[in-house]
Amino acid sequence: MAQIIDLVPNDAEIEAMTAPKNQQAADDLQHRREVKKRLEERLAAAALQRAIGRDFY
Repeated sequence: MAQIIDLVPNDAEIEAMTAPKNQQAADDLQHRREVKKRLEERLAAAALQRAIGRDFY
């Protein structure tokens, strides 16, 4: 009977699996991260404005 062993990858293995394969992929990933950060900041600002009772726009 075969044994199934669950292995949890370490941080280095996770980085290797998620690292971009070429420069264009790295640039795309960086751009996505920047866009996501700007969106999160804008959504946080909108939530704050709503919380204090003002319209965001």
